[in-house]
Amino acid sequence: MTIPPPTKRLTFRDWSTTDLATFHAICSDPFVMEFVGTGEPWSLDKTQQFIDRAREMSETLGYCQWPLIHTGESKAIGFCGFIPAPDGVEIGWRLARQYWGQGLATEAARAVLKHGFETLRIQHIIATVQSSNRASLRIIKKLQMKADSSFLRYGREVLQFSLNTPQSPGQPS
Repeated sequence: MTIPPPTKRLTFRDWSTTDLATFHAICSDPFVMEFVGTGEPWSLDKTQQFIDRAREMSETLGYCQWPLIHTGESKAIGFCGFIPAPDGVEIGWRLARQYWGQGLATEAARAVLKHGFETLRIQHIIATVQSSNRASLRIIKKLQMKADSSFLRYGREVLQFSLNTPQSPGQPS
């Protein structure tokens, strides 16, 4: 299992048993969770299940949605990474509200995409975003992901985007 290299302001790492309280504070914030699933804040148990699944994915698949650490801090401020999906590997991110609007999610997502394509050799990466989540849609645009489809999940419109492995010069497309 490999972890994306650090960026200018962020470090990725494996999940720790000490992450539960910090990550639950993020996942129980109604503003953070507005566009996740049904929009309901998570219970402590659901947060623990997420961390357990991420640790299992890391061990079995070599990737997960890695905790994000802001430079100079020690606690997780959110996550960015991959999960398996029916249409490929899906990228996702979530940040504590106090870190919104600073370009951190875009910075993390760019590093994760690069790691996915170059190190993990993933060929096709998707992202799903609720259509009313303007902040994530701006990130998707910056990542130059292409719109594929839309569907309903939990009664909410979700847009699917994708990006394929960038072609090197001289490679057939």
